[in-house]
Amino acid sequence: MKNDGVLLLGADYYGTLAAARCYGKRGIRVTMADESKRARALYSRHVAEKLVHPPISRPEELIDWLVSWGRAHPGTLLYPPNDHLSWLFAAHREALAEAFVMYSPSEEAILTLLDKKRMHDACADPAVDIDVPHTLALGEQGAEAPVADDLRYPVLLKPRTQVFLESGIKGFIVHDRAALAAELARYRQLVAFNRVLTERHPDIAEPMVQEYLVAAETSIFSVSGFVTDGGEIIPRAAMKVLQRPRKVGIGLCFEGRAVEPILVEKLGALCKKIGYRGAFESEFIADGDRRLLIDFNPRFYSQMGFDIARGLPLPILVWHAARGERAELERELASARAWTASGDEVYCHKTMLELVLTLQGMSGQMSRGDVRKWRDWHAFARRRDAATDAVRDPDDRMPAVIDAASWVQHFAKHPRSFVRSFVYNR
Repeated sequence: MKNDGVLLLGADYYGTLAAARCYGKRGIRVTMADESKRARALYSRHVAEKLVHPPISRPEELIDWLVSWGRAHPGTLLYPPNDHLSWLFAAHREALAEAFVMYSPSEEAILTLLDKKRMHDACADPAVDIDVPHTLALGEQGAEAPVADDLRYPVLLKPRTQVFLESGIKGFIVHDRAALAAELARYRQLVAFNRVLTERHPDIAEPMVQEYLVAAETSIFSVSGFVTDGGEIIPRAAMKVLQRPRKVGIGLCFEGRAVEPILVEKLGALCKKIGYRGAFESEFIADGDRRLLIDFNPRFYSQMGFDIARGLPLPILVWHAARGERAELERELASARAWTASGDEVYCHKTMLELVLTLQGMSGQMSRGDVRKWRDWHAFARRRDAATDAVRDPDDRMPAVIDAASWVQHFAKHPRSFVRSFVYNR
């Protein structure tokens, strides 16, 4: 098969940067496209060509652009970096597969994983038997629905999916029954989806109410890896030990953990049931001995660089699987299976960690002891050469410079959001 490299989108995602570095180090030509010319991963030395594509907010134009570009560059691999493109690529798989080399499951499989209602229904199958947080749909009655009286507060009011969610809101915490109507009204005012999704799946815009578990603040256990055509999972595991904001937030620090075979077995059953294959990351709330699935990301993912550093080169696995290179894929899989952990491996976005520690230490939101603990945590891993950074790489420095500048610009444009998230943990 002709090798015309890989086209990576989503240049502001850390997973895209990790993929570019992984491909570039293997001698695979990387073309990267984004709607912004200043996206951080575009500045990686591993990117051979930079392109600007139509905004993702105009998905029909983006698909047309991709098909046109792919036809002009046959043999190029295309793989999604985020939820939006994971679903969009699957929904337009037939047209895209004529222009690109792809490793994309069906739209039904992708939507089952990205729509929490569908995912929960699949997890309830006795052949899968994955535990999930107690979740309800209020329906058209909203706060007046009879089930609202039976909720155990606090609860999370959240979208069923993040796919083409234009407001970027992950959810609200509702502290008591009296606040439900007001929070539901705020949700309906602020949460909006692109019509490309809602015209195809009208019911998906309705919110869901989910039990709020305190363990979600400090104990998110992730199982990530690769699902083969035969349904085997080659896994890695980690614990999210610090996030921003603390209650519902983005991971800043992760520690490697031993894989829990029962979870891998159940995830394998889920993937087999719906027909999923490829790279993935799943997140569980670790509540004592319970593991409750809250997210399954069928794509490249933010902290993928951590798994690459731990002997699981997911971009390369996708490359060989998509191209039908079975011997090469099996060699990579055998090497990944043979990798052993030292027990000290961690992953961190050091720039953001330092900002959080400094600001929350100054504001009193974090004690001096905790600030010192997290700095010592990172220093210990660095001394052991066991720390993977989200963006910093001594052999590829510019993305870290652009990353810092991007965050400064973001803070200047959105000062209130910055203070809420970084200072007050809201």
